[in-house]
Amino acid sequence: MLLYLSNLKRWSLLIYSIFSALVTVIYIMFNSTYYKLDLVRYSNDIDYYNKMSAILPKGLLQLNGNFSQLDSPLLIIVYLLGILICLIFLILNWNPYYKRTYTPLISMLGFLLPLLIRNGENIIWMLLLGLIIAFIGSIFYVFAVGKTYK
Repeated sequence: MLLYLSNLKRWSLLIYSIFSALVTVIYIMFNSTYYKLDLVRYSNDIDYYNKMSAILPKGLLQLNGNFSQLDSPLLIIVYLLGILICLIFLILNWNPYYKRTYTPLISMLGFLLPLLIRNGENIIWMLLLGLIIAFIGSIFYVFAVGKTYK
């Protein structure tokens, strides 16, 4: 039983980052608008050119609602829970010196990024960048605590 709990401590951050990536991708799939660009019409029709020129700086794939900030309670809860899990694993591995690792902070930065940064651009880029950072941090966490929990 103790071996099972140590494996759970080792792999749960990676499992949660995969879960949050799946939830985010499914949310983007169902709650986004994709603008299809017709290049022939774009070069010939001035009204279409003006309309698409206003859309193109924001990106062709946009979340419904406010495209520059995170409005979804589901995604906010998923990322806040990810921050809490990273903080718990940082505290769990803090007391014994030979298990001490700062790698949950990398994942915490990845989960914090979409919640804090609003740069006026499309929020989907911040979501993907945050998930990539959280996933890389959780992989480093698995490698960092791998030998201590065997």
